[in-house]
Amino acid sequence: MYPSDSPFAAQRAPEGLTAIVGDIGRQTIRLGLTDSAGELRRETIKAYESATQSTISGALTTFARECGLSTLPRRCALAVSGATRGDTISITNSRWFVSRSGLRSMLQGDPILINDFAAIAWSLTSPKGSARIDRTEQGMICPATNPGTYCIIGIGSGLGVAVIQRDEFGHYSVLATEAGHSSFTPNAAEWPQIIEIMRRSAVCQTAEQFMSASGLHRTYLACAENLRVQPRAANSVEVMRLVETSRDPAAVKATDLIARALWQFAGNMVLSHGAWDGVILTGSLTHALAKVLKQSNIRDQFLVAGPYVRELQRVPCGFASFDHAELEGAGQALLLRDRAEIRSTVAAAA
Repeated sequence: MYPSDSPFAAQRAPEGLTAIVGDIGRQTIRLGLTDSAGELRRETIKAYESATQSTISGALTTFARECGLSTLPRRCALAVSGATRGDTISITNSRWFVSRSGLRSMLQGDPILINDFAAIAWSLTSPKGSARIDRTEQGMICPATNPGTYCIIGIGSGLGVAVIQRDEFGHYSVLATEAGHSSFTPNAAEWPQIIEIMRRSAVCQTAEQFMSASGLHRTYLACAENLRVQPRAANSVEVMRLVETSRDPAAVKATDLIARALWQFAGNMVLSHGAWDGVILTGSLTHALAKVLKQSNIRDQFLVAGPYVRELQRVPCGFASFDHAELEGAGQALLLRDRAEIRSTVAAAA
């Protein structure tokens, strides 16, 4: 994470201490342990469903028992679905909530709570992370080694956006955003009539309402009505299956429109955050749309009209896949806090 000549290159998490890292989603909690170097121990990962664990504290206690821990580690970082503001954080579309003060009392230490997509971004800062980046022809995208500002965008059940910055000294920062909930209207020529149909049954004003699994299905239903064909898909998975197996015209049109919208949105995110050094696309739906997204006529939507078209042409874009990004990113966030504490101690002693 730091250059070899950095004074903090050799600093690690305190020897003999481990940490719990977690990912709290809408239906599942995943927990794991890190080693003394702050790296995720994959063999320790366990998952708990909402049907069996009614509280976060209960899941932590069960995890500790199953791992043979006599006490819970004081060091803990959790990635959560939603904005991590305030003492009590409600998990988006879930029965779970997280209490900072409750965790602090339980762990006898201050937990780190970060947005789940910010955690994915943090995972990209580790040279030992599981990220696999399929770069495009514009060049290499590697936040772990190259200074710059990068934007990572993912679509699956929702739409996530985070920004990674790495300075010339190897220091990182991650900006968590809720850009998926910002107002957005796709501008491809075919969109107006589709949006008009969609608005009869749902309000379509935010980016996530278009670019998500549910958004793809809503778009498909609108395309079927527009083309006057009978819809045959009950969800986004079935839409993608129709594209692959039957070339259903409504499914083909819907995926084309969503792919164009995603590139347009990505171009706007580069302009908004100055992410000139790379855009990284990820998420289950993104990967399902990869073949469509890579088509040059659709990729052109990234070039948002205006004075920076030439600069946008030079922005490298790629597709990333991960194994345990949220857990790896939570571990990286803990390492950042460790290093900040070391710097503070060194400065106080000087």
